[in-house]
Amino acid sequence: MTWWRRGGVAAAYGLLLLLAVAVEGAWAWRLGWGGGAADPVLLLVLAASLRRGPEVGALAGFAGGLLQDLAGGGPLGMVALSKSVVGLAAGTLARTLALEGAWAPAALAAAASVGAKLVELGLAWLAGDAPLWLPWLAGTAATASYNALLAPIVFAGLRRVRRWLGPATPGGVPEA
Repeated sequence: MTWWRRGGVAAAYGLLLLLAVAVEGAWAWRLGWGGGAADPVLLLVLAASLRRGPEVGALAGFAGGLLQDLAGGGPLGMVALSKSVVGLAAGTLARTLALEGAWAPAALAAAASVGAKLVELGLAWLAGDAPLWLPWLAGTAATASYNALLAPIVFAGLRRVRRWLGPATPGGVPEA
């Protein structure tokens, strides 16, 4: 892949992450119930790590989490670290597991949601700001459920976008 194409892919992921943070800030939290809400940034991090590997997944997770940290006003870096861990883990799992089937995106999104919340809980505990257990469990279950419901839709949409863009040209030379 040429540097020009890599820059375009990075810009596309950056734009999608900005859009996901805007969507989450504008309406995803309003649809939340039970202390949890959908996390479109996490779904994009999963898609990036499954498509491009653990390194890109960790970088996309850090960038998306940092945008969420900046938009949310919480402790800076907590969500960035949790999303980085999820991106790295999902990209590593994608190399070893066959994630095919109708339920794979939903199961992966639910597991990644719980994993990200556990990392955030650990960081909050280390900082001396651990939440109450019962509301935390309810919020984590609600977030995992929302993400499991949305993951097949998001992944199918991203597959359609890739099909619409067409296959990459060999050698990085644009077609006339």
